[in-house]
Amino acid sequence: MRLLVVLFFTLISAGCALKPEPAPLLSMPKKPSLQSQRFQVEYQTEHAAPKVKSVQLPAHAVSKNQTVVIVADKTSVTDTLYGQLTEALAAKQLNVVKEATQADYTLSIHQLDLELIEDTEYQLVTPEKPLPLFDEVAKQFPVQQCATILGQVSMRLTHRKTGDVVWFAKSSIDSASFHREPLIYSFEQQQLIKNELEVATFVHEQNSEEARMARVNQEVTIPAYQTITRMNEFKKEQGPCNRTEISALTPMMQYYLSSILIDKIKVQ
Repeated sequence: MRLLVVLFFTLISAGCALKPEPAPLLSMPKKPSLQSQRFQVEYQTEHAAPKVKSVQLPAHAVSKNQTVVIVADKTSVTDTLYGQLTEALAAKQLNVVKEATQADYTLSIHQLDLELIEDTEYQLVTPEKPLPLFDEVAKQFPVQQCATILGQVSMRLTHRKTGDVVWFAKSSIDSASFHREPLIYSFEQQQLIKNELEVATFVHEQNSEEARMARVNQEVTIPAYQTITRMNEFKKEQGPCNRTEISALTPMMQYYLSSILIDKIKVQ
């Protein structure tokens, strides 16, 4: 009986000694160094000069150091714009007074309008040196549509004692022609590993006990990482475009149009 037990354990030990060791565990391959770069593209549109009409009548000559009262009861003139109008008249050597009874002339602001009009279309500018992924940008974003405001200002200068109109003028301009900035957008060119999951799955499967035994004395090649280049984060860096950004231009547009008109007054 004792001899049988010894023989049994001898056979088991021999069997274990004959069983091969499993192949070593595979490690995840080192990932390649991924590159990323940021590029900028430009969008432009055509600009128009401000439309200006100015007529000065010869009934009364406007002379230096004469006084002017500003009347804007038909429009909403801010304190800032009032101060700017005062400075523009002072540059023409005309003095602004508060009381109408002290004024030689009345400057009436008849129109100070701002209205949204059809969007302005900005075209993508082709760079002198080709940018990576530029063709993709041109395909996806060939134009940019931006909100546009039309600003209009009209004024009249009246001789206070006689009520005679001495001068009247009107000017207008759209917001795109006013700010004249190109739109600058940026995008990032980024390398990504497109088969990372496949590589991880392969390594995981090859590290199972069954697979390790199957590849004893066999070489297994782990799939190489494959990279692709993509564009992302296409966003605006410069230039007003949406309604909020365009609306922020209105005070400057009003001053610009008003100063153009006042500069047309002929002062002797």
